[in-house]
Amino acid sequence: MSDIRVQNTKNNLIAALLSCLENKSVHKLKVKDIIDKAGVSTRTFYQYYSDVNDLLRDTEDSFVAEYLKNVEKDRDSLGDLDLDTPFEDQLETILNATKNTIEFCYAHKKEIQLLLSDNGDTRFYNMIFQTGCEEIMKRMSQMKNIDELKMDEKEQMRMMISVQVFVHSIIGMVRVLLEYSDRLAPYDVRQSILTFLRESPVASMNINKK
Repeated sequence: MSDIRVQNTKNNLIAALLSCLENKSVHKLKVKDIIDKAGVSTRTFYQYYSDVNDLLRDTEDSFVAEYLKNVEKDRDSLGDLDLDTPFEDQLETILNATKNTIEFCYAHKKEIQLLLSDNGDTRFYNMIFQTGCEEIMKRMSQMKNIDELKMDEKEQMRMMISVQVFVHSIIGMVRVLLEYSDRLAPYDVRQSILTFLRESPVASMNINKK
């Protein structure tokens, strides 16, 4: 079977899984639910996946891989954020460096909503949370004058807590924005995110730098 046919079959099974999640928890899904929705045979399913959880993992891993490509594009566009520039200018720079990620999330709205819904599983949320925390730390480490920011052990711990709370909040904000995406103009989305960023760990870093 050609690579294109293999990928098409996998995409069909992933689409079937997501469709099933609209009405049933992944923990209650059976292989029969998937193959009935996909219109393929049991044999075809087991050519690619051992069970529903195997298909779910592939779906989640594929999503996160593509998501990270867009996150990395934004990180590259961010450059070296300078803590010596006015805070509002820093926020504008950060906001402009979310373009690819936001567009990706909007293009995969339904997928995100289903995988984060009660019918999905916690692994997907945890993957997004972990990658979010790691990405923020990477971006913070690339900031100009970061070495001038002196934090003792307790302040570093508070910063880590701030990052984790912020990432949980980001995930919640994205879910809400996607829910209202058909009623919000791009400007409204941008302003909502800008307001949200004022409570980001970068704000704490600016306070500590003073």
